[in-house]
Amino acid sequence: MYTSPANTNDSLSVGREGKIRKYSGLKANVRQILIIVLLALLVFLTLVPILFMLFSSLKSNAQILGNFWGMPAPIKWSNYGEAFTSIWRYMVNSIGYAVVASVLVMLLSALSGYIFAKKSFPGKELLFMLMLGMMMVPGVLTLIPSYVLYDSMGLTNTPWVILIASAAGGQIFGTFLCRSYMAGLPGELFEAARMDGATEIGVFFKIVIPLSLPILATLFIMHSVGVYNDYIWPLLTIQDRNLQVIAVGLTVFTKQFGVTDMGTQFSAYAISSVPLLLIFSFGMKYYIQGMTQGALKM
Repeated sequence: MYTSPANTNDSLSVGREGKIRKYSGLKANVRQILIIVLLALLVFLTLVPILFMLFSSLKSNAQILGNFWGMPAPIKWSNYGEAFTSIWRYMVNSIGYAVVASVLVMLLSALSGYIFAKKSFPGKELLFMLMLGMMMVPGVLTLIPSYVLYDSMGLTNTPWVILIASAAGGQIFGTFLCRSYMAGLPGELFEAARMDGATEIGVFFKIVIPLSLPILATLFIMHSVGVYNDYIWPLLTIQDRNLQVIAVGLTVFTKQFGVTDMGTQFSAYAISSVPLLLIFSFGMKYYIQGMTQGALKM
């Protein structure tokens, strides 16, 4: 059977394109597999310390020192009871400080962010830039002056030294987030509300706050985690153990038990992480929504 040269060239080009397409698909699959393997390895390395903490929290000292990488056998559940008895007061204090300080930061940041985003007054941009400039100052540089200030006002060794410092320190970043978010809100809503007789307070609480819930939830989560994990400031300003936070309480707990009961120490670490896990579990949706919307509006 006769085959023309044109048909032969066409068949060769089709075969060559098929091989190229097959090679490209194989290469893409190999690249995807490598990415998945790399991500799985990173996740595993991230989980190793957490798994080690959980396994060690169910061991006795003999199991930890004698079989470091082994599974707990028998499981010592009593470690969690002993740990909770020792740290529950610190956890309650930290949760209270985190919630109250975060609510204060939300209200103050929402108010200042609304003013910077929707109001005009002389020196607004300069004042905002000065506030952003304060974010560039490391907190360790203001640690001693802040302690002297609060001590002169008689606030050290009281809950107020944690609440006021946390609310004041978190307002700058909160104002930046709220201002960036609220700048994208349609001004027509506010004008329509004013035409209907709404006051500025009514506009703020009935329009601005409901529309800004995603970014406010993001701010609440970020700030509450920061307050809950704070160590240096409470260590410096709080001496009363009944007012101390969990980050400092865990070090006291370690000194109290020393190396005699490491399983109980790991149990305390695991228990202290539960509030943070709950915050992220219930607020992750709003956290991601606020961060993505804030990024788009910026």
